[in-house]
Amino acid sequence: MNIVHLVSNKAWGGGERYVLDLCRRCTAEGHSVAVVTRRCEAVDKPFEAAGFTPGHLPLRGAIDFLSPMTLARVLNRMDAPIVLHAHNFKDAYTAVRARRLMKEPGKVRVVVTRHLVKSAKNSSMERDLYRQLDDIIFVSEAARKEFIAGRPGCDEAKLHVVHNSIMPPEPATKPSSDMVNVLYIGRISPEKGVDILIEAMAKLTDMPVRLTVGGVGTAKTVLPLMEKCRRLGIDDRVEWPGHIDDIYTAVSAADIGVLPTRVPESFGLAVLEFMSQGVPPISSKAGGPTEIITDGTDGLLVRPGDPDSLAAAIRLLAADSSLRAKMGQAARETFENRFGYDRFYNEIMAIYEGAHRHKQ
Repeated sequence: MNIVHLVSNKAWGGGERYVLDLCRRCTAEGHSVAVVTRRCEAVDKPFEAAGFTPGHLPLRGAIDFLSPMTLARVLNRMDAPIVLHAHNFKDAYTAVRARRLMKEPGKVRVVVTRHLVKSAKNSSMERDLYRQLDDIIFVSEAARKEFIAGRPGCDEAKLHVVHNSIMPPEPATKPSSDMVNVLYIGRISPEKGVDILIEAMAKLTDMPVRLTVGGVGTAKTVLPLMEKCRRLGIDDRVEWPGHIDDIYTAVSAADIGVLPTRVPESFGLAVLEFMSQGVPPISSKAGGPTEIITDGTDGLLVRPGDPDSLAAAIRLLAADSSLRAKMGQAARETFENRFGYDRFYNEIMAIYEGAHRHKQ
């Protein structure tokens, strides 16, 4: 099978990680894989490091006619079957137009993964796009329900929920420490709720708790958060390493993982990263994480935007090492039993092959 991913974002994130892992697995299984980007170093570099050389197109969505024409010429030279996999609806316009321009459009399936929790747009142009797509993949049931709420006007048999997965290493031995290490990994932006996490930490000064905020953001976002730490008197307990290349070394060193988002997460890959290494996660009760975590068993769910609720959850785990160990083991088992990569890959391949819809 020939698989082409269209990736137009200009920053590396969970969606790009999703594509890279899928490229690796599909290549290992003998499929031919290509990635098309907008010539952005931050996105190209990880693909190149993994042995994939991205092609480049403008990928400007509905206003872009050069990208579909160029892509169609390339696809005409490929053998069937071909899957064009877009990762937002902007790139889906490029995909369906390229297929229409081909000599044999029937040899191409166009699939899009929706990595956001957003309602469908229902203008005539968007509804026409949804109808032309062969399949739309959602990374959580929350994302699918929110999309349907916008009344997309397409066949719901083409809408599939495939929970994300990751390909982690085996859990490493946790280094000993007198402090309880709390870890946040992700983009630093207002909706991610890092300010709520800082406020929660300020309520835990009586405990040996330290926070690492792993990720990047704009100066406009990050500097006020650092100043907030100083103002609350916890700047000596909060570390800001920026982008973390070796995520799993950082996760393995953590005692508690936190995802304090204010808004519904489409899925929450960080939750799986924590679980895969036996680190109990605490997440806001919003969106995808509620489909991963069983509250009180393999993690804790707290009210979004509530520092008191978050502080209470951190305190509970920080004060009880045996509870952390028990919940961490349950988290690891949840990952292995429900979110392993084989399950994810097999569901994606069924969609690529058209078998998923045929079974419904």
